[in-house]
Amino acid sequence: MFIILLASTLAGTPPCDDPAPRPLPTAAHNCYPSRGHGRERIEEALRLGIDNIEIDLGWDSLKKRLIVTHEADPKGNPNAPEFESYLLPALRSHWKNIRDDKAPTILTIDWKTARPEAISRFKDFLDSRPDWFSSAPKTADGALTTRRLTVCLTGSEEAKDRYDALIPEGGIYRAFKDRVFGGDGSYLDDVHEYAPKRATTYHRFVTIAWGHVERGGPALSRDWTKDEQSRLCSIVKRVHEQGFRVRFYCLNCRGAGPLDPYAFPSSSAARLRWLAARRAGTDWIASDNYQELVEALKALKDTSHDDPPQNKDRATEEDKLRSDRRDSFLPFHTLERLGNGESKIVSRGSSRGVREFNRAERDESRGIG
Repeated sequence: MFIILLASTLAGTPPCDDPAPRPLPTAAHNCYPSRGHGRERIEEALRLGIDNIEIDLGWDSLKKRLIVTHEADPKGNPNAPEFESYLLPALRSHWKNIRDDKAPTILTIDWKTARPEAISRFKDFLDSRPDWFSSAPKTADGALTTRRLTVCLTGSEEAKDRYDALIPEGGIYRAFKDRVFGGDGSYLDDVHEYAPKRATTYHRFVTIAWGHVERGGPALSRDWTKDEQSRLCSIVKRVHEQGFRVRFYCLNCRGAGPLDPYAFPSSSAARLRWLAARRAGTDWIASDNYQELVEALKALKDTSHDDPPQNKDRATEEDKLRSDRRDSFLPFHTLERLGNGESKIVSRGSSRGVREFNRAERDESRGIG
């Protein structure tokens, strides 16, 4: 994965108690079409002013292409677009219209492969555009020269190491790595462990799954508490003090299925965490539901000096139904609409329930039913 940062420095965002205005800390997770066709998602995200846009990278071993895909090697899949052909037209168009807030635009590319050919091809892409990308000499205290784009490698640790190995001592970095604290349940009681050492020339970013804020992550979240707000602020403050920028992932208000680990039990629960993360001063909040994220954050008032937000939002009926269904997990439940405009939960004892739930979710998003 790599992040491209437009017109930005790598200085840390002010901590929780700093009321200075900041751009919306938004990040579009998996911002590419699932079947590889069209550029609608990336173009939409750019129009919305999303600060951070994520695209996955893999390697087509048959056609020797660096491609946009969730798979490490789709082996000649014709639907997987080539990296440059997918990305560059949208970015070139975007660069012609500088945002009023001068905020950075970030492109996060999730490395799904560590093939040497892929890393080498990507390095060639960076080196062929030296005026585009921020750079630093490979020395112990290499100073960053900021340009319109800054690249941060994330995802495969092997991919990060291979890029580092391609840069000789005294050579030029045009990409900088992060450290990922993933959703594997490794919740750290001591928040200092999320940034035990200072940022270095090559290591400048930290990426953290939401389960490190709330045990179990979005899917198992309950009431948002002052203790959790305090922990979130403490993590952000520590990371910034150590010279890093931080992204939390993935905070969705609706999911792809009943066991989606990124989806909160209700849209109101997700909005509550979005507000909390913004208040904490995080650099980026990643979500698949980035349009809703932008709308929610734009509507929020400045709460920098208020008490941490509590569970004041009343969930809609469908929010409550989703929450009830998620709490029960098995047997699976689906949301069934009745002829009189009401809804009820229907229990399913097999995978049929999952299929029907997913169909209902798709219909809902399309305005059907």
